[in-house]
Amino acid sequence: MGIIYLNTIQSKIIGKKFRIEPRANLSLKQTLDCFATFEKFIKNQFTGKIGMRVERNNSLDTLKALSIAFVFIWHLRPFQFIIDDSTQVSVLMIAKIIRDLEVQLFLTAVPIFYIVSLYLFFQKSSDIKYFRKRLTKLIKIYLFWIVVQNIFFVISTRQIPNLSWQLIIGLEPNLPFVGDSVFYFLFNLICLITFAFLYQFIKSYSLKKILSFTIIIFCLFYFETCYLLNITILYHWLINFVIYVPIAFYLANFPNKILSFKFYYLIAYILFSFHDIYLRDYGYHPNIYGRIAIIFGAVTIFCYVRDRKNIKENLIIQQISKYSLGLFSLHKYWQYLFFLLIYHYKIDITGGLFGTPLSTMFIIEGFFVIFFTFLSVYLLKLTCFKQFVS
Repeated sequence: MGIIYLNTIQSKIIGKKFRIEPRANLSLKQTLDCFATFEKFIKNQFTGKIGMRVERNNSLDTLKALSIAFVFIWHLRPFQFIIDDSTQVSVLMIAKIIRDLEVQLFLTAVPIFYIVSLYLFFQKSSDIKYFRKRLTKLIKIYLFWIVVQNIFFVISTRQIPNLSWQLIIGLEPNLPFVGDSVFYFLFNLICLITFAFLYQFIKSYSLKKILSFTIIIFCLFYFETCYLLNITILYHWLINFVIYVPIAFYLANFPNKILSFKFYYLIAYILFSFHDIYLRDYGYHPNIYGRIAIIFGAVTIFCYVRDRKNIKENLIIQQISKYSLGLFSLHKYWQYLFFLLIYHYKIDITGGLFGTPLSTMFIIEGFFVIFFTFLSVYLLKLTCFKQFVS
C-alpha cells in the first residue's frame, strides 16, 4: 500500500477555531480512517451549535404525535351518545363500536410512549454518563409537575393533600371532575429507564435472551390469567409496562428481524381484540393496560410506522411530537377548568348536536381543551419552563 503525506488529520477545537496538528507518512487505510473519525467528530460537536440542523426521525415523531392524539381521545371522549330507552339500534351499535375502539386502540397510547422512550434510550450511548444525564432530567421534570399538581389541587379544593405512596408515585392528588393525576407515567418511566440501564449491561447474550423470554412470557400469562379470573391490575402499576423493556431492546438492536414479523403482530392484535370484546360482552372486566391485545397493538403500531421509509417531514407533527410532554401534562388542567365552568354556570349538558344523539358538551369540551392546551404549551415554550414541556 502506498504512502501519502497529510498535514490536516487531527484537529482540536479552541473556541470556534481549529488547531491543526501535522501528521505524515500515513497509509491510505489510515488516512481514510482518520477522515471518517474526523467527520464523526465534527457532526457530534457541531450539530445544532453552529447553525447545522438536527435531523429528526419522522417515524418516531409520527408515533409520538399519534400517541398524544390517542391520549386526548381517551381522556376527552368527544364522541359520546345520549342513550335512553328510545335510542335506535343503529345508534347503540355505533356507540359500542366507538367504545370498543377507545378500549382496544386508543389505550395503546401510553405503551407506545414507553416503547419510543426506551427505544431511543437503547439507541443512545450506554455509558453511565448518559444514563445519569437522562435520569436527572426525568427526575427534574417529574418533581416539577408533581409540585404543579399539588399547587393546582390546593387552589381548586382549598385542602392540603395527604402524604401517601400514591402521591409519591404521581397518582395523587386527584382533581375534582377529572380524577387521577397522569404523572404516574413519569414515575414509571424513571423506573423503566433504570431497569433498562441495568438490563443492557448483561454481557451474556444467552442470559439476556433467557431473561427477556421469561419477562415476556410471564407478563403475557399473568395478564391473561388475571383477565379470565377477573383480577384487577391497576393501570398505574409498573408490572403493566416492564414487558416493554426487552421489546424495545430488540427493536433497537435487531430492527430488521423484529419488524419482519409485523404482520403476525397485527393478526395477534386483531384476534386478542375480538377476544377482549367477547369477554366484555359476557361480564368480564378488562384491565386497562394489562392485556395481551394492548401489548400487540402497541408493538404493531410501532412496527408499521417505524418501518415506513417514505414518511415526509411535517412541521405540525414535529411540533406535536416535540411538545408531547407538555400536551400530556397540561390537558387535564384545562379539562378540569371546562367542567368547573359547566358546574358553576349550571349549563345544560344533555343536548344533542343538531338534534342528533351525539352529545354536544363533549365535542365542545374537546375543542376547548385542545385549543387552550396547545396555547399554554406555546406560551410556556417561550419561557424558562420550556424544558418541562419539551
